[in-house]
Amino acid sequence: MDDVWIYAGPGIDGELAPALAELGLSPRRIEANGSLLPSGTDAARARRPVLAVVCAAPGEAPPEELLERLSAHDDLCDVPVLAAVDSEHLSPSRALRGVADLLVRPFTAQEVHARVIRVRTPDEAATPGGELVRVGSLELNLATYQVSIRGEPVSFTYMEYELLKFLVTHPNRVFSREALLSAVWGYDYYGGARTVDVHVRRVRAKLGQEHAGRIKTVRSVGYRFQP
Repeated sequence: MDDVWIYAGPGIDGELAPALAELGLSPRRIEANGSLLPSGTDAARARRPVLAVVCAAPGEAPPEELLERLSAHDDLCDVPVLAAVDSEHLSPSRALRGVADLLVRPFTAQEVHARVIRVRTPDEAATPGGELVRVGSLELNLATYQVSIRGEPVSFTYMEYELLKFLVTHPNRVFSREALLSAVWGYDYYGGARTVDVHVRRVRAKLGQEHAGRIKTVRSVGYRFQP
């Protein structure tokens, strides 16, 4: 599991930890007013985080100083930061510098999923070939939204393509139906989990026998893409 470090006071991390765990991440709380690194027993088990979540409790000052310390830290300056704040922490005079995205209370688990996935999604320049992703004879062109198998184009609807692209660019990770709804359709989408199942079935059918089996069903959880 990848580590996520949550900078928060006692009890504040509880609103985020379950949603992060559902994404297959390992949340670890660090006192927001202390060291930037785990201490004691946690330090021995700690791995460099893939994400830092900075929380400000209602009534607290905006976490501007903590954000500055993170951005200046040699080992953490390139770790993406998600800030969980109240609307009172947002104003033109309070620039939350170094934040990749914001969660503004009240937020749902689905929104947490969507924000985290978007922050962690690699941009197109990071994919093999820049704009092309290849898995065997399957090829996705991220610039033109085209899919081909063995050089032959395959027609996908927009949402079918978005679902396939998301799974292909996040290989070997299991996503719940709710997480896929948040990441692909958007956290404000009101459709049910059956929407995901229907689209997965359609995508598999279009991928054909050679590639359909790459989209694995994880019973009682969701789906993962196996390259």
